[in-house]
Amino acid sequence: MMELGTYTKPLAYLGLFTLGKTVYSITRQATNFLLPSTLLKCYNPTQTNWALVTGATDGIGFGFAQELCARGFNVIIHGRNSEKLERRRRELNALFPVCVGVLVRDAQNVTADIDDVDAEVRDIIRSNGTVGSKGDGKLTVLINNVGGETRLSALLKEYTFEDVQATISRNATFTCQLTRVLAKQLEENAPGLVMNVSSVAGFGLPYVTTYSSAKGFVDTFTKSLRAEFKAEGKEIEVMGLRVAEVSTPGYDVKSNLLIPEARVLAAASLNRVGCGQDIVWAYFWHWLSGLSFEYLPRWVLMKISTMKFKAIRADLDAKAKSS
Repeated sequence: MMELGTYTKPLAYLGLFTLGKTVYSITRQATNFLLPSTLLKCYNPTQTNWALVTGATDGIGFGFAQELCARGFNVIIHGRNSEKLERRRRELNALFPVCVGVLVRDAQNVTADIDDVDAEVRDIIRSNGTVGSKGDGKLTVLINNVGGETRLSALLKEYTFEDVQATISRNATFTCQLTRVLAKQLEENAPGLVMNVSSVAGFGLPYVTTYSSAKGFVDTFTKSLRAEFKAEGKEIEVMGLRVAEVSTPGYDVKSNLLIPEARVLAAASLNRVGCGQDIVWAYFWHWLSGLSFEYLPRWVLMKISTMKFKAIRADLDAKAKSS
């Protein structure tokens, strides 16, 4: 038999390698919050360019619209309710000296007319080309934010056909189709940026199976698209944003250090532009708490997640019975 000492040195080297890799990974992620954003320098140096934000009538999407306007971008806001979009457009125009356009599309029911969006976006930009000093810009930024769960904390067997289709369409199909349609325009206007809002759910969580799977698609789509643009020599930066809890309208939770408001999250996201990574935690405290998903055993995380989602189910059941 070989003595234990025979394995000591190889095991020590393996341990040092593992430790070094872990320290490098954490350090590399931490530096994302120290690097300056290249958003304006690369994608709006003339303060005349445009960004398109999907799902921009509320929550994180509207936070992105506010932040982009505040940083000098003209913005096209997308949603499915034209009246609400017009109200948001007027709000933004009242606060910021930029042009704001609207794009009406139902992300839950994607049809072949999605191909018309390229021409529609060009028309919006062209029609605003003579407005003050903000004209003569081009689309350089696409924020794929639209998403969300149709049924929070539900078993897969409890979903209807429509529930599954809506969740996948809102979180995956629309993002992929819209990016496909606008890719040519972004290439023409390069350098460009595609930012895909993902979720901690992409790690694969119980009771949100369809949503988690769709966000997993977004993560893989981000990596693949980034690699494809690079392979083709296109100056298009593709980033995926990993997001945890955010205080938004319709989500009954108060903001705190770990749960930022939508605009705070949006600002943090735009500040990560140019960090050089494909998937990043946008918000520092999300990243810090999210380290557990990378370094704790999965069974521990699933136990914690199960307890949380079961509590949500119990709360929803109690509300349903009392109503």
